[in-house]
Amino acid sequence: MSSSLSSRARGLISSAAAVLVAASFLVATPANADVGVGGIAHAAASAPSADGASTGIVASADLSTFTPGNLISDSVFFNAGALSGSQIDSFFRSKVRTCQTGYVCLKDYRQNTPNRPADAYCNGYSGAANESAATIIARVAASCRINPQVLIVMLEKEQSLVTHTWPSTWRFDKALGQGCPDTAPCDPAYAGFFYQIYGAARQMQIYAEGRWFTYYAPGKTWNILYHPNRACGSAPVYVQNTATAALYYYTPYQPNGAALSAGYGTGDGCSSYGNRNFFQLFSDWFGDPRKDPNAVSGVIADVWNANGGASGWIGAATSSMRNWTTDPGVSQQFSNADIFAKAGQPGYTVAGAVRSEYRLVGEVASGLRWPDSVQYAESGGAYQSFENGRIYQRPDGRAFAIGNPMYANYVTVRGTGGILGWPTGRAYPVTGGSTQKFDQGAMYQIGSGNNVVTLTKAWEEKYLSLGGPSGRLGFPKSNLETLASGTVRMLFSQGALYLAGSTWRVVADPLYAPFEAQGLDGGPLGMPTGDAQPLGAGTSQPFVGGTIISSASGAFAVTSFFSTWSQLGGHTAVGFPQGPTITQAAASSQAFTTMTLTSGAGGQQTVRGVIKRHYDSLGGAKSSLGTAIAAEKPLANGAGAVQDFDSGRIVCTANALVALPSSVVKVWDQLGGPTGRLGLPLGGPAMINGITQQRFVGGYVLTSRSGASFAVYGAILQQFVSSGGAAVLGAPIEPEKPGTDSVVQRFENGVVYVPFAGVSSAVLGPTLTEFERVGGSGTMGFATGPLAPVGTGQVQYFQYGSIGTSSAGTFAVRGAMRIVFASAGAYLGPLGFPVAAETPVGSGVVQRFERGSAYVTPTALTVTRGVLHREYINRGGPTGPLGWPVSNEVSADGGARQQFQNGTIYLSADGSVVVR
Repeated sequence: MSSSLSSRARGLISSAAAVLVAASFLVATPANADVGVGGIAHAAASAPSADGASTGIVASADLSTFTPGNLISDSVFFNAGALSGSQIDSFFRSKVRTCQTGYVCLKDYRQNTPNRPADAYCNGYSGAANESAATIIARVAASCRINPQVLIVMLEKEQSLVTHTWPSTWRFDKALGQGCPDTAPCDPAYAGFFYQIYGAARQMQIYAEGRWFTYYAPGKTWNILYHPNRACGSAPVYVQNTATAALYYYTPYQPNGAALSAGYGTGDGCSSYGNRNFFQLFSDWFGDPRKDPNAVSGVIADVWNANGGASGWIGAATSSMRNWTTDPGVSQQFSNADIFAKAGQPGYTVAGAVRSEYRLVGEVASGLRWPDSVQYAESGGAYQSFENGRIYQRPDGRAFAIGNPMYANYVTVRGTGGILGWPTGRAYPVTGGSTQKFDQGAMYQIGSGNNVVTLTKAWEEKYLSLGGPSGRLGFPKSNLETLASGTVRMLFSQGALYLAGSTWRVVADPLYAPFEAQGLDGGPLGMPTGDAQPLGAGTSQPFVGGTIISSASGAFAVTSFFSTWSQLGGHTAVGFPQGPTITQAAASSQAFTTMTLTSGAGGQQTVRGVIKRHYDSLGGAKSSLGTAIAAEKPLANGAGAVQDFDSGRIVCTANALVALPSSVVKVWDQLGGPTGRLGLPLGGPAMINGITQQRFVGGYVLTSRSGASFAVYGAILQQFVSSGGAAVLGAPIEPEKPGTDSVVQRFENGVVYVPFAGVSSAVLGPTLTEFERVGGSGTMGFATGPLAPVGTGQVQYFQYGSIGTSSAGTFAVRGAMRIVFASAGAYLGPLGFPVAAETPVGSGVVQRFERGSAYVTPTALTVTRGVLHREYINRGGPTGPLGWPVSNEVSADGGARQQFQNGTIYLSADGSVVVR
């Protein structure tokens, strides 16, 4: 605490006669009992039941050894790591297995804890939500450097909280009696479990300081009362240590003979029990509090005794034996050395500067793990080996640890006798990993992995001059490499460093990224020939094979186009690169601010203006166009401009900026180009069912999925569009062809006819198949209209017939058969749709329909239908005994009859059929 005490501390440290901050044990009471004396809670544990189960306390302390001047040793009192939070929790649960209904016992107690600032007595506290009592005690003990066992015993002696199964809330509020003098009400600032624990632990450090509390100062004899009633008397006590003095400041009474004789019971009217019970509880639970915790035993004792014990060079023990649990073993500190023994292994001493370094880095908990050798002298210094590294003591006496993976790398460069020499510090983290410095250089561990890079002194100095890990180059990622040219190279996360003779060359971001992408010095750029320099609004760096230029558009290498770029005026005329070189087989291009340079079958060409922008947007040399094969040229009549490429042409007009593939260009040129049949393009291409459709003023050029292109224009175009276009007809599979009576163009799904005399028509799909099967226009003539719904099917009419499609299929009705069919009512008549093509039978022709048949014979054009038809067919039809029908069905006597060559079929009114 500073010389300026807080108001709370002043209230507690008001005078040497009245500073009693905790409740003393004035009476012995049954354990777990709520007892109030003058508003102050007191409790003491009674003697346990025969099985020790009633209180969780088994009386084992020998009170005949009680010494009022030595209640507890300093080493025990201030052993903050005696118990972990989990060990405290287990201890609480072993004392109370089940809490009574409606109460919260110490084992289950939780609260939200506040923040406490650090000061001279405690290291502060970071509050947290829902912390357990065990966690609070462990954290406070660590912060205030007090043995948590002391706080546990005080909880029991003050309020029986450790063993209580039905504690009231006020027991937690006054858990340690902190701020509760015997002669005054409790200070409300200390109310609450956390404040009690933290306040009491901090108060113990104030007592131990010996600045404000001196009247029980250790090393002196003091008259200490037996009871607040001074008539009960006092006795001189030689206070042997600081911890005992602190307990008397907290509870300023010693037990009289009656209290000691009573054990956990009641003495006489002048008995007090606080310090008696503290000693007795501590002994019962944790062993004699006065016992020297620094006893030496086991394998540690073997090493210690072999070196002369306490009178030897190692000296006396200065700490208790420590058990390491994660990597099992033991260690103990002594005056001049520490001894470490891994489980099942011999022990080793760690001394001098090596010991100081080992302690500093965390001993066994560090990456070094356990020592596995003694200390050896080396070149005026020394070293000691550990499982995962070494600690080196330099000739100047300083010692530094080197752990794996740096140690493994250090061995490969021959350690202290190698290129690095002695370490000048231990490893520490930097941006990108960690580093360790040496007399002649440094090592860098990449990230948290096993890759370690070594820099010799000159390289380390150059690297640091460039900003080190946080500078231009970033973190090292390769060791020094000597190239075939003799140049030495080192790679970093953001750059490369070269040393040729005495000349350094640095390639750093943003120029490094394109350099690395080009394959570093093994790529087309080769080695750097200079450092980065300003270039207009950008930066450039020269290389053997070109340059890298950085601007607002990014950083890009200029290699194969560097000469042309320079000849054309460099950044002032061509501009800064807008991207890397784009390569496709032997073709390449690179976009710059004002033009794009291409190289291919047409040599190196420039692409400018709006054509450049469109070319760049398509992907440059990787686009379907390839590279430019000629310069831009104007269109006729000043209508725009064009530029030809390996596989196409870009056309720029007032209405369109479009890239045409070679197949479209070929068709366009064949038809006269911009002044020909198609005229200028209108907009970009459209994709319809996988067919590319390029629109021109006078028509379309369509490209099929196979890549073939044909134009559609004129009257065929009109019919093509009215018939549904590419979505219905598909792509053209041939150019327009003139015939003797029409112009024809075939498509994937149909044919368009434009007769010289008549309207144009399109024949599609199954209708087209049937149309061509029966002889096409030579047989059917031209269509007189499109395919249209009729009844339950679809029909397309032609000059000399029709083609009907139903669920039975698609069939033509033509010639004389169409006359018979028409006379019977055609598709809407009793026959319905054809279900087969017309078939020659003997000297005639027959065609079957849905509900009958039609016949063309040398003697008659007739049909059969209904019942008469079925009977006729059942009797063999035209090839049966009846022969051909010679007339159509007529009504007769309420029924019907039909005459055939060799007989007549009669249908009576009652449905009977007779053949005569």
